Amino acid sequence: MGLSEDFWTVVHKNEDDPENGRIAYKLAFDAPDGPERDALLAISHHEGIGVKPDFEKAFDYAERAAKHDEGLALYLLGIMCDNAETPDQAEGGPRQKYDQYDAETFMERCTKTDSCWAAPAHLWLGHFFYDSARGGDPDIAIEHFEAIGDDDEDAAAILSDHYWDMANRLEFEDQGINDKLYHWTKAAVILRPSDYSMRYATLLAEGIGCKQSFRLARKYYEDAYYFGRWEGAEAIALLYEKRAAETGMNSEEREKRLHEAGLWHKSADELRLKQIAEDPDPAIEED
Repeated sequence: MGLSEDFWTVVHKNEDDPENGRIAYKLAFDAPDGPERDALLAISHHEGIGVKPDFEKAFDYAERAAKHDEGLALYLLGIMCDNAETPDQAEGGPRQKYDQYDAETFMERCTKTDSCWAAPAHLWLGHFFYDSARGGDPDIAIEHFEAIGDDDEDAAAILSDHYWDMANRLEFEDQGINDKLYHWTKAAVILRPSDYSMRYATLLAEGIGCKQSFRLARKYYEDAYYFGRWEGAEAIALLYEKRAAETGMNSEEREKRLHEAGLWHKSADELRLKQIAEDPDPAIEED
């Protein structure tokens, strides 16, 4: 393993043991001079890993490493600028080097490295531009979220929500938006199944951005139900009722599907009533 891998392996071995922090710091401190060493010393002084927190030392090490486009150093400088932790900001005097406006620049530079810190930099920039009071450019925000959305659950969730809202406004008539909605909801359900099973099932049931599939829709509605969404069971019941109404079905098949629908309606009602009993609506109690 390399220096960074050794450093983080020690740090995460037992984060509650201060001795591990001291060992990790010594690994970095004793390493040959270079951007990687400086970046690890910077994060150590910033986070208090093996030493007392010292933002000035963190800044000096990070600035030196950032001259070589070291990913961690660039990301850390972005965070320090954003949190007013650079020496100039801490002193409250006139601007000399960096302030909060430089956070975006450091994060942009970080995204262009092959460092593992490029992904959190994309996420930071996504939130930055999505915030109308800060970056105020949702299109740029979406580009950053899409750069990492297949592997980052927060980005995938934001993208699914974004395209769900867009698709609803367009009444699901824009195939390009529907395709993106399906893609990012599929990513979101893999990374955060408890939150996105219901939506993913709906897309599958309606064939939005994908080929319609009763089997997969039922599977993900059932997942939603087991995650605590009574609506998942209700949706399955409606799927069976819809299939029972299809032409060309004999009476035995129809009765079987209606029976399944009844069972799922019952499951939905039982879970819904149980949830109401456990967490009643305060407005209802007042009445």
